[in-house]
Amino acid sequence: MRKHLLWLLCVALPAGAQDWLALTLYPGGELYQAGHLQRLVGATQNLWQVKDTEGQTPIRALDSLASTNAIAAQGDDVRFRRLIEIRELTPAGLQTLAGLVERHPLLGPRLVTTAGDGTHFWLRLARPYAEADKAELLQHYAKRLAADFAPGCRVASGAEGALQGLHLQEWALQAAGPVPSHSATLQALQQATASLRQRSVQAYSAADILVYLRQVLNGESGLPASDGEVAQFYLVAESLRSRDLQDLARPDFQRLKLVALGREHAEVPSLPGYHLETTAQWSSTPNSYLTVDCR
Repeated sequence: MRKHLLWLLCVALPAGAQDWLALTLYPGGELYQAGHLQRLVGATQNLWQVKDTEGQTPIRALDSLASTNAIAAQGDDVRFRRLIEIRELTPAGLQTLAGLVERHPLLGPRLVTTAGDGTHFWLRLARPYAEADKAELLQHYAKRLAADFAPGCRVASGAEGALQGLHLQEWALQAAGPVPSHSATLQALQQATASLRQRSVQAYSAADILVYLRQVLNGESGLPASDGEVAQFYLVAESLRSRDLQDLARPDFQRLKLVALGREHAEVPSLPGYHLETTAQWSSTPNSYLTVDCR
């Protein structure tokens, strides 16, 4: 493995058919400023304090720049840490963070605007809510974020946000019988993801994570060359308590996930030997998406 600073992300994947709420925060100017990111950490944590009318926490997962976990390795030292560490918000650290978000297959447009002036929040609801209740909860989350981030922030329509007009889709595929070799399945999975990516702003699967891990850990390009190498990456991820790989593909490859963010509803991915088990989707609507503008 290369002996230099490597960041391997562990992010929580948003899921639940139209049961996600989304926010975009525009902090004012460039996102990657130490002051912005320091306030972002506290404001994100406070979103967990929002309750519904029954006094319950409405969400079970929050995916955002400030709630993302990271595996950091420097030399032979490997540790598990938050992506945003206050002590790392130096000019060099901010530059590293921006480059990492841009190139990591699970981040990019799903968490940060193309212009680099805003960041997205994906809130997975813990239970079904009526549309009116979801709209009310969304307002509560937006107002809480606006109040906690900085004075002068205002809640605005999602029509002004970078996620307007986008759809997030997730497909869970179940093996219909005995699974072929992992190497063969990964080749087919990579092709299916590439097909999605042609029609999407962003698309990813376990194949992308494995390609990324192989590059940053071993300095090699492409998918793992054997089932044994695949198993090694699962062991590394497990030892570092990273769930990304297992969330996207169980170690036995009995269940796989693909995710796409785009302007059109994509067709169900086709993978030989697998059938569709569940789907999840989100579309930007007044009840599912708002912005918080601090500019």
